Amino acid sequence: MRLNSPRSIGLALLLAGALAACAPTIQIHGYVPPEADVARIRPGFDDTGSVEKLLGRPSSSGVLADSAWYYVQSTVENYTYHAPKVIDRKVIAVNFDQRGVVKDVRRYGLADGRIIALDPQTTATGGREMGVLEQLFGNILNLDAETLNNASGN
Repeated sequence: MRLNSPRSIGLALLLAGALAACAPTIQIHGYVPPEADVARIRPGFDDTGSVEKLLGRPSSSGVLADSAWYYVQSTVENYTYHAPKVIDRKVIAVNFDQRGVVKDVRRYGLADGRIIALDPQTTATGGREMGVLEQLFGNILNLDAETLNNASGN
């Protein structure tokens, strides 16, 4: 078999495609500022305005009156036929006091995270559940006032 025959070229392309399908796709979500910028924050001196100038606005903030700013970055590995897997996570937490002055800066990684089991019990919504036939045929005669007004005005 010659190396430049169509058959050998097709086999080489097929082999290259099979090898490429085994490579993961790496995606980076979020933003964590460079460590040199984070090191410039001075607890007890800097406030929300100076932190915003140094690091930018956070991806999320604390629940109680911006008591903390969180900069989060996750690296996700995804193989073609598997669920995505988080392989790295960096979190920078800048904590503020009631005056908006930096209390401390903390760093967290993937090892610091905890799996939280969600409760399968949910709060029921108001109203009633519709059956399959009601869902399929429910909108046939469901006309609003504007549609009726436009139909009678023509």
